[in-house]
Amino acid sequence: MSDSVTAPNLDNEFNAKVQALTGLMPNNEILENDVIIVGYMKSGSTWFRNLVAGVIYGLDPELAPYKLVWDLVPNYGPKRPYFKRYRTPMFFKSHDLPQPNFKRVVYLIRDGRDVMVSYFHHFKAMEGKEVDLMKIVKGKVGVPAVCKWHQHVEAWLSNPYAAQMLTLKYEDLKNDPVHALRQFCGFAGVERDDAFLQRIADKASFENMRQKEAANGMGLLAWPKDKAFVRRGQIGSHKDEMPPEVLDVFMHEAGETLGKLGYR
Repeated sequence: MSDSVTAPNLDNEFNAKVQALTGLMPNNEILENDVIIVGYMKSGSTWFRNLVAGVIYGLDPELAPYKLVWDLVPNYGPKRPYFKRYRTPMFFKSHDLPQPNFKRVVYLIRDGRDVMVSYFHHFKAMEGKEVDLMKIVKGKVGVPAVCKWHQHVEAWLSNPYAAQMLTLKYEDLKNDPVHALRQFCGFAGVERDDAFLQRIADKASFENMRQKEAANGMGLLAWPKDKAFVRRGQIGSHKDEMPPEVLDVFMHEAGETLGKLGYR
């Protein structure tokens, strides 16, 4: 009678070799005190990752290439299976719904009407053709088909896994960045003076982010080089970009959530 033999876990062996050779770790190996920056698509996560690179790592957001920012504040999930742990806690970016392993979360909220308009332009650039904004709003095309804006927001506001959570509004980051970044620093457990936070906010202005993209690109293979990723970033952009009939459909579904968040 032969002895039973347990098959080796080849994934673990491979990951161990990768880590030994490169210092890279599997993306799913996050720690309880790591911070996940979550927001619905086009809620300001690209901008906020640049702010984090400045506030946490001391980089100049105006000069730091986007590729470096993505390395320091990596995506969480299968699109980037490995990351390098430069510090603990690390900061990750995600668009996911609540997950039990997300223990500390910065949740970014932006007016859903502006989100829809911004995602419309994003998806149109990715597709390279005209896109129906009504289909975007109804969740019929693109990433929003995973869930609609108000569903994402309500899921995170309910916080089903009791994560430690800081909620930051895009509009507050625009109107009073020092106050918002001070809240972030308190949550992240770092001390930065107001002058430093103002300097980082100024360096990460949308104009500077646009110029950096024009000079160096976004460091994203899937993004078309002839389209601007950092587009407008204006509060209330839906007012001159969203047709009334589309706005009516969005308000019918998401109006209650907008009101709960103080959007009028």
